[in-house]
Amino acid sequence: MAKDIHRSSEVSRLLASIEEAPEGLSIVGISGPGGVGKSFLLTHVLEAVEPHKLGWLVLTADAANPDTRGDFLGMVEGQLFRRSLPPPADRSKDYFPHLREVATLHRDLVDRAVAELSRQGAPEPVRRAALALLRNARVLNKAVPKSRIALDATRIDDADVEKVLDEAWEAVRALPGLRDSTALWGPIRDMLGITRRNRVKRDLYAFTAAEIRTDLSAALAGYERKDLSRLTQAPIPGLRRLILIIDDYEAVGGLLGDFLVGALVPELAAAPFQTIVIVVGRDDLETTHPGWAQHCRRFMREQIRLRPFDAGAADKVFAAAGIPEARWATLFEATQGYPFLISLAVEEAGDYGGESVVFLTRFHDRVTRWMTDREREWFLRICFLERIDEDSLRVCFPEENVTRIQDWFEREPSVRDPAAPYFRVRPMVRDKMLRYIEVRAPSRFRELTALAARAQQSSPHGPHP
Repeated sequence: MAKDIHRSSEVSRLLASIEEAPEGLSIVGISGPGGVGKSFLLTHVLEAVEPHKLGWLVLTADAANPDTRGDFLGMVEGQLFRRSLPPPADRSKDYFPHLREVATLHRDLVDRAVAELSRQGAPEPVRRAALALLRNARVLNKAVPKSRIALDATRIDDADVEKVLDEAWEAVRALPGLRDSTALWGPIRDMLGITRRNRVKRDLYAFTAAEIRTDLSAALAGYERKDLSRLTQAPIPGLRRLILIIDDYEAVGGLLGDFLVGALVPELAAAPFQTIVIVVGRDDLETTHPGWAQHCRRFMREQIRLRPFDAGAADKVFAAAGIPEARWATLFEATQGYPFLISLAVEEAGDYGGESVVFLTRFHDRVTRWMTDREREWFLRICFLERIDEDSLRVCFPEENVTRIQDWFEREPSVRDPAAPYFRVRPMVRDKMLRYIEVRAPSRFRELTALAARAQQSSPHGPHP
């Protein structure tokens, strides 16, 4: 599959979006259900283009690290704009010093706020939720309304998560340390850094985006006139433009969407270097956030939609892998044409074989790689259920978690069967996961099998083959 991905039209469109990009800012969306090959397509095209040879600096963020999915600056400062960049950048230099200052100010603010809540005697659940809200950063942006969507509530253990979040929101907003400091007049405030701290409290998104533009301008085009008093580094040799990639947007869009649309995109549009922003996710970009259509449409150059392979394209993959033709139809039915599952089916038929513990372990790791530890545990139990609904989940999970788990599963198309008339795990994924658990933890396999049998017996829908 690495040599022929059978998507010549999509490859050509993405290549053109990069090679023929106009000056200024371009936004490209790549969409499609989980496992359809979005990241593979992008990687394939970038390998063909070799962006660094054309003067592009490529920066990427995705949902690979579950610890940063609810941490705004953890994602932006820790992953997207890293401290060390590959050649031709000097690995010993940090090209984002101004962004790093913002992150330091924010960390100090969070530490002080949590310490103040502790001094006030706030309950532990409220303190944990407050910490999550502060790292999420929406509470520090007055233009952003209170929202639970962007907060990874799966990390909050408490049963009454809605009540805890409400209490934490009000507690954080009332903290004296989050109010602007105005004791000193303007020039002295600037000199002492008070104004910068106030900007972190008042509008972290805009402040962060402005500092990113300063750092990127210095790295790619030399400092802008407005920043000449803040010189810290020379440009990266040979690089003069930027490709910014946001992958797994369905997982990080809640955290980054308002920041991208309301702050970073406007700054990049006004920056003195060429930029392509590539957003990879399950849905078309304009459907994920109203701001993409309202404020960013003029920069949209392409929306590439990927669909599963048809039988003909899948057969070519199976043939190239040396799989006997008699098995093609069965494998296509099992994989439903999804390239991710096709690649796993091909691997299963190869050297390791489907019964190999090496294959089963790799299968488990690949399928669950974007899940948090808690989501992975939910998924493990869900795999034992033929039918996933709130009734069956109620047998396997505490009542207070049932709705959250059902909602989570419905948003996980990479493991949910899109063709079934009810919610269930993709048959091929379920089969391999169950075999993995049976090999790894036999006693637990028996325990969960019995629990799933109870759920099926209590289901008003009756058994399903």
